[in-house]
Amino acid sequence: MAAPRAASSWRICRRYRVFFYFCFIALSIQMFLGYSFYSLNQQELDKLNRWKSDVEKMLQTAPSPKSTPNASSHLKQIFGDRHQPETKLGQSEVDRQVRKPADDVNKLTEVVKKKSDCTKLSTKEALSAYSRATTDSCKQEILDIVCSYEQRTLYPSSLPRLCHVKGKEPFGKYFGCFKDNQKDRDVPNFSEQFPKDNSPEKCTNFCLTGSYMYAGVQYKDECWCGNSHGKYGLLPETSCSSVCPGNSSETCGGYNSQRIFSTGLPEKKSIKAELVYNFDLVRDLTRVRIVFVLTVNGRAVRQVRRLINTLYDPNHYFYIHVDSRSEYMYRELLPLEEKLHNVRLSKERFATIWGGASLLQAHLTFMKCLLEMSDWHWDYYINLSESDYPIKTVESLTVFLTRYRGNNFLKSNGRETPTFIKKQGLNWLFHECDNHLWRLGKCELPLGIQVDGGSDWIGLYRDFVQYSLTSTDTLITGLKQFYKYTLLPVESFFHVLLLNSEFCESWIDNNLHLTNWKRKQGCKCQHKKQVDWCGCSPNDFKMEDLDRLLTYKGKVAFFARKYEPVVSQEIINSVDNFMGRDISDLPGLNRYWHNDYHYKDQVDWKADLWLTFAGSFVRHNQQVLGSATSQCTMSDIFIIESHVLNLADSFHRYLVKYNVTLPGRSVPVTLESQYSYKQHYRIIDPLGPIGRLQNLEVGTDFDPKELVFRNYPKFLGPNSEVALRHVWGYGTETTLSVAWIDPVGIVAVYQDITVTKETRIDAHKPKLKAPLRPGVWTVKLLYRLKVCAEVQFVVLPYSTQNNVPLTRDQAISLHNGPQGLYSHTNYSDFTEKLGIKDSAKLYQESVINGRKVGPDLEAWIDKLSAFSWSVQDTCSVFDLGQSCPPIDLCVNTRWSSLSPDPKSEISQIMLSNLKI
Repeated sequence: MAAPRAASSWRICRRYRVFFYFCFIALSIQMFLGYSFYSLNQQELDKLNRWKSDVEKMLQTAPSPKSTPNASSHLKQIFGDRHQPETKLGQSEVDRQVRKPADDVNKLTEVVKKKSDCTKLSTKEALSAYSRATTDSCKQEILDIVCSYEQRTLYPSSLPRLCHVKGKEPFGKYFGCFKDNQKDRDVPNFSEQFPKDNSPEKCTNFCLTGSYMYAGVQYKDECWCGNSHGKYGLLPETSCSSVCPGNSSETCGGYNSQRIFSTGLPEKKSIKAELVYNFDLVRDLTRVRIVFVLTVNGRAVRQVRRLINTLYDPNHYFYIHVDSRSEYMYRELLPLEEKLHNVRLSKERFATIWGGASLLQAHLTFMKCLLEMSDWHWDYYINLSESDYPIKTVESLTVFLTRYRGNNFLKSNGRETPTFIKKQGLNWLFHECDNHLWRLGKCELPLGIQVDGGSDWIGLYRDFVQYSLTSTDTLITGLKQFYKYTLLPVESFFHVLLLNSEFCESWIDNNLHLTNWKRKQGCKCQHKKQVDWCGCSPNDFKMEDLDRLLTYKGKVAFFARKYEPVVSQEIINSVDNFMGRDISDLPGLNRYWHNDYHYKDQVDWKADLWLTFAGSFVRHNQQVLGSATSQCTMSDIFIIESHVLNLADSFHRYLVKYNVTLPGRSVPVTLESQYSYKQHYRIIDPLGPIGRLQNLEVGTDFDPKELVFRNYPKFLGPNSEVALRHVWGYGTETTLSVAWIDPVGIVAVYQDITVTKETRIDAHKPKLKAPLRPGVWTVKLLYRLKVCAEVQFVVLPYSTQNNVPLTRDQAISLHNGPQGLYSHTNYSDFTEKLGIKDSAKLYQESVINGRKVGPDLEAWIDKLSAFSWSVQDTCSVFDLGQSCPPIDLCVNTRWSSLSPDPKSEISQIMLSNLKI
């Protein structure tokens, strides 16, 4: 019997030999890792033992008898008899610390205790944030915050409600056991389940937070909140006998029966505010004075000036904060302080990000500065951005606020508060560092207060602003601490403070704004690179939204957002006409100049790309003017800035301003030239669904909300992350193929895309490995394996890196495509199908071009840029007389960035009429 059993065992071993090999390898790896881990931990343990020995020696020689036992016992409390290697304290830091006098021992042990405790990250979100943070300081902040939260020291666990308006019954008042109906609930507004810790106290606090009057515990783990109860009558207490999972001494209702408690809140009352049409109603009242707080960023300087121009009144004030990363905007707006007595720019500047606590800190800082300005006597604080624009006159706003003086204007979310808390992310811990907002794990809101929130556009009365800044009561200090670690704090902080403070009866549920929400387009997670959250943003108003704007004529809305003139200036012009502002005869009305680059901008690869294009454009212009007359031969070219010029809301020209030296002139002159773009898009065969196709174009920085490229001139270089924007008419759903072909005929990507019947504009983003090979690229669109349409675009090589001319090694690294394939898949099988020929010859030329530097590189760049761009005209900032006759003055043109644009200019004539 032994022989057959042995043979059977041998057959089993042979059959499962691969499995046995795998198990053996896995076991070996685990033993190796275990040994390595033990070895590393032993080193840490030895380090800690040495550290403790040094500190205990110091304790023995310490002169203070009171501090020594406490510190020693503190160390034993931290480490115990068997030390755990949790603290990673460098030896140099230990050496410095042990030399401190004995009265610093307590501080030292607290530092060690803090570091030891903070090395434990208990949530996957905190671990992820720590691993992705780039600086040591940010990593340490994450550790400290998580540690403080777990120790319940990050912010108060409960706060007082200071509103003098109370409910009829106190918090926790028990009403009895009541019957319920599953089809029509007795306490109907909201419900939540707490299977592990439900109790009357837990549920009542939950409903208080949600601003409900009553709380009901039912069927052990259910919590019901609402503002009414009792319509089905009382039941015997025996019907509510389920033991609470959070408190075994309490009962939590039963089947269709619930114990009802009071949250202590009163019935909700709201103040109705209506537009004031009869201005005589406030004739005998002192008109309020408003400080418009503009928080602006980006490069839309002209739109900010237009906003101030439209709102301007010498009795109101304009306090402007420019994001610390928007130096161009700050430089351009700073002269307003000298021209207008009631305009000032904040000297303390913040780099705010969407959803971050820095925006709340910024507003509190602005408020503090404004309260300290003894010469500014304002009554209302209204915040705006460069994307806001008035839809009613500033006089009507002044009269309205005068009529409702003393009230505060905040917009609530309009949904059940617990739902708002979840959607808003208020039940998550966040921290802002490394220019990123990190999600660190779930958190609990402070108990004892009502929570609300909605819009971060506010209209606050001065008394409430002063209370927000100067009060030291527990409510406000606790809220400020809590909101340091939340998402979108400005959308909730002032709401919660107002609702729970002595100002609770001054809330008018209106933020004076109309916001253009289009959730399907606006909720595209466009901030995910900076924020660990998927949020929504409003859309820009366009002409298609005009009818909606007109319906708000009789509603309490004085501003609308968002507006972007670079996307649609026509809608802003239409609003002005609707408001009775006669702008029809203004020059430059249908033109918008958007600054795209300035030589003082931060130097990076994008600036290098812009300079490469602009430098090539100017060299083309140099050839054109030089061939016209020798008097216009340019030298010593220095590029100053560039603008995008839109005409009737469409890209029209690209403008470059630069200094040059002309013959016979010792001083450089400033010129500006305009350049037109030629698109290489064509339909080869309108087969099937291709008949729906309206346009193909390639660019970068595609905005899925506004469906445009934010790289407006579509400058593309080796490091660009390209995308194909395709525009369709309505039709049936279909699947097409897209092929991206580089300048030497390599098929970089071949992928399918689906065009739905509803889709009108979409973007296809291939994941191409950088750097892209410079030259003319082609994107082909195929239907049923047949090429039906294509678009060509230019990837320009860099002329500089960090504003320094490229070396040959840099050129070879950047201008010869990626190492290996553009993607993980080899698409060479599609070469013949796509009709690609002579790829070997093209590759040889590419290798030669990829080594070029200096004048040879510039010649290659100029050849490629000419494929899509051409010179149209040139003007001069100052009169050149007869030295260069073909050039006109820029101020006399209709296209130059210096041509008249009164809708966004500072004018002495308007100033004399009490307007900008």
